Amino acid sequence: MPRSVVTPPIKPVPFEYDEDDRRNIPNLDDEEFDHLTAVLKALARGSYPRLDSVPLALNAYNCNRRGTADEGNPWAYFHPITTITPEEVPLKKRPVVQLDDRILDDLKKPWVSIRVGDKFGANQPGRGNNKGKQQQQRQQQRNSAQYRFICFIHKHRIDRKGTSQKGVHTISIWDREWDELTYHDTYHINRAQRRREIKRFWSHALAPGLIADAPGPARDASFLARVRYRTVYHVSERLEDTLLRSGAGGAGAVPPRHTLWAVLGAALFHMNGARDPHVGIVPDRLELFGAHARPLLPRLFAHLLWLCLDCRGPRWTAAQREAYVRQFRILDRLRWLKTWAREHLEGYGEREREREREREREREAGDSETMGEERQEEEEGSREWMYAVLKI
Repeated sequence: MPRSVVTPPIKPVPFEYDEDDRRNIPNLDDEEFDHLTAVLKALARGSYPRLDSVPLALNAYNCNRRGTADEGNPWAYFHPITTITPEEVPLKKRPVVQLDDRILDDLKKPWVSIRVGDKFGANQPGRGNNKGKQQQQRQQQRNSAQYRFICFIHKHRIDRKGTSQKGVHTISIWDREWDELTYHDTYHINRAQRRREIKRFWSHALAPGLIADAPGPARDASFLARVRYRTVYHVSERLEDTLLRSGAGGAGAVPPRHTLWAVLGAALFHMNGARDPHVGIVPDRLELFGAHARPLLPRLFAHLLWLCLDCRGPRWTAAQREAYVRQFRILDRLRWLKTWAREHLEGYGEREREREREREREREAGDSETMGEERQEEEEGSREWMYAVLKI
C-alpha cells in the first residue's frame, strides 16, 4: 500500500521564514517591519493606523502562537483593503481579488470541520479508539487546510454633514466551515446603499481560486447565493443618539472612519474564536464596535510588540531595544489599553519563561549544538524592563 504524502505545513502568509523555524516567527523585511511599527504607534496614541498597514498586522496575528491556547486554532487571511466604487459611478473594469499563491494552495486542501459529531467533525484527531485510525486522522489533519477565514476589508465613500471624514469601513469574511461569505456593516447611515455596492462588487469581482471566473447565472447560483448580509448592528446609532441628546450637537456624530475600529473588532473576534462554529455572529456591543475589549486591541498590541522584538530584538543592543519600545508608550487617557496590554505582555513573558525551562531541560539532556543560541535567547526572554520603559 503506497505511503500517503504529507505536504509541508503552511506558515502564516504573506511572510517568509527560516527553514528551521519552529515558532512561526517571520523574517520581517524593512517594509513589513515598518508597517507593524506604524500600527503599534497608532494603537499607543489612540489614532487611526495607516490603512495599508492594517491587513498585514492582522495577518501577523497568526504568527508565533506556540505555547498559547490558540496554538491549534485555524487562521484568517486578510487581503489588501479594497476601495468600493460608489453606486452612482459605473464600473469601468472588474475589481480584482488576487490571493497569495500559498493561500490558493491552502484553498485546494480539504477543510476539516470543527463541528463535533457530524460526518466532518468525526474526522478530527482523537475521535475514535483505534490507534491506527487515530494515526490516519492525524495525518489527514496535517494534510488539511489551515485557513478558515479569507477576509476582505472594504472602504466605502460617504458624505455626512458635520464631519469631514468620508470613509466607512466594512468587512466580508469567507468562512470555510460553512462555505459562505458574511458581509458585516456596523454603521447606521446609508446601509442599504452600501449593501447594493458590495453586492455589485462581488457580482463582478475577478477572484481566481475563490469565485468562478465569469459573472452570470452560474456565479449567482454558486457564490452569490452563499453571501450573507449581517447589518444588525445598532451601537453607532445608539451612541450618536446619546451624544446628541446630551447636548453635544453636531459634535455628537459618530465619525464614519471610526468603523475601522469596528472592523478590527470583528476581525479579532473571529480569529480569537476560530474554533467556535458560530463565531460569525458578532455581538452588537460597544466594546466590539470600538475594539477596546480585553482580547481585541490590547491583545493585538502585545502580540505585535512581542513579535517585532522576537524578529529584530536578538540583533539589537539593550539600548536599541529600549529605544524601539519607548515609541509605544501608551497615552494616559487610554487606561483600558495600558491595563490589559500589561496583562497580555506578562502572558507572553510567561511563555518565554516556559521556553527557557524547556531549553534548560534540553541542555541537561546533553543537547549542546544549540546551547549558545539558546543561552542568548534566554537572556532575551526576561523582559521585565519593558514594563518600565512603557510605564505600564
